[in-house]
Amino acid sequence: FGRVTDEVNALVQHLREAVSDVGEKGRVVHIAHSQGALVTYLAAEQLSPSVLNKIEVIAFGGAAAIRKTKNMPFHRVINYYATNDPLLLVVPPAAQALKSGFNDDEFCFLVPRLGNPIHDHALLGPTYAQALEWEGKRYQTQYQSLFYRSVRRPLSLFVLAIIHAFLLNLRALI
Repeated sequence: FGRVTDEVNALVQHLREAVSDVGEKGRVVHIAHSQGALVTYLAAEQLSPSVLNKIEVIAFGGAAAIRKTKNMPFHRVINYYATNDPLLLVVPPAAQALKSGFNDDEFCFLVPRLGNPIHDHALLGPTYAQALEWEGKRYQTQYQSLFYRSVRRPLSLFVLAIIHAFLLNLRALI
């Protein structure tokens, strides 16, 4: 399905370290795009089930469809594709999911925003931007406390105001 490269080995090491860093109750959220989904798939083949179970994979326009299986028991997997994504021509599981009538919870097909397959494939383009926003909101509600979400912005503004005042005072002294 692919070959192990330095990028694959580096991702294996990174994911093992990330899972170790988050500890027993933590989760690692891994985002992959295009060829990065293939690299992720190849890396997952080298990871233990206990490591994979701590990882959520969010793939956009993946060169490989990533599935949650007995051998790859990810915590969560979602594969986003624009319905005109050219990779649907070379990723049979994704094309099959699209033809099946959208009854697979590991795939989400998006309406192209630009109408150009190449531009709609771009991770930071408008087609995938909405899904990135959804996933960001999901992350906040799943992994950040209401208290943290409530005080983070005001606290950040307060810290910036203190730094600004400090710099103004420092400038006045010089």
